[in-house]
Amino acid sequence: MKNIIATTDFSDSAANALQYAAALASAAKARLVLYNAFPYPVVTDMPAEVMKDFVNQIAEEQFRKLHEIKNNLVREFNIEVSCLAQAGSVSADLEEIVQQEQADLVVMGLIGASPAVNVLMGSNTTAILRKGRIPLLIVPQSASFHTPRRILFACNDPLIRNAAMLQPLQAIASLFSADIEVLMISRKEPARKPFQDPRPSNLEEYFRNIKHRYTFEMSDSVREAILHAIQESQSDIIAMIPHHHAVWSYLFDKSDTLSVALQSSVPMLVLAENIAPASGKEA
Repeated sequence: MKNIIATTDFSDSAANALQYAAALASAAKARLVLYNAFPYPVVTDMPAEVMKDFVNQIAEEQFRKLHEIKNNLVREFNIEVSCLAQAGSVSADLEEIVQQEQADLVVMGLIGASPAVNVLMGSNTTAILRKGRIPLLIVPQSASFHTPRRILFACNDPLIRNAAMLQPLQAIASLFSADIEVLMISRKEPARKPFQDPRPSNLEEYFRNIKHRYTFEMSDSVREAILHAIQESQSDIIAMIPHHHAVWSYLFDKSDTLSVALQSSVPMLVLAENIAPASGKEA
């Protein structure tokens, strides 16, 4: 893990996520990129040159704020920090920024004043998740960094077809010598035959150098089972794969499930199943 991007809108939740990202960058000896996207002004009767100067002034002010944060983080964590402020939107531009900075992970805080409404249901994060091309570490406002020793990997489909999406999970587990608990939860359904065929899996290939174990559960409420497992296992991070993995839809299928899920102070590592395949990139 060489480069980490932390997005910020200068809110308290973003500030907390920046602290978490800086501590992670320090442990990984990685470069941290502070990224702020501000809305492009919509003024129809302003001359182009005046508009350009206006945008540049906003960018300079945002960059000044970022630079102040940078100085504080460098003093506290002794890490390399870069700053980037530009007109646009996180959801539209983040993928390009990740490629530009060769980032391995993006750290985001809860967005806005109402976490239960805005996180994941918010436009920026939801749009990024739907694309499934950027690995995200979503940090609840109540979370503070401590060395992760246990990672709960809620995985409905253990057959991983894109090895690149597991890289952030592997990197964090290896960096901190953390244990991974692979949690597979299924809804209770009437058995159609006495013996169910085992689900195809290739996780052993990817976790062969990482201490890990498997937990299999059946529950009427997959979401509640996962939340219970987080508490019981005392996990420091929960990792998940969105979209085609049914656990995700169970966990975030209703507006109220998000508020319940993120009452926990456990950061959530969202793996990007549509990320470009790795090409000799080191963790």
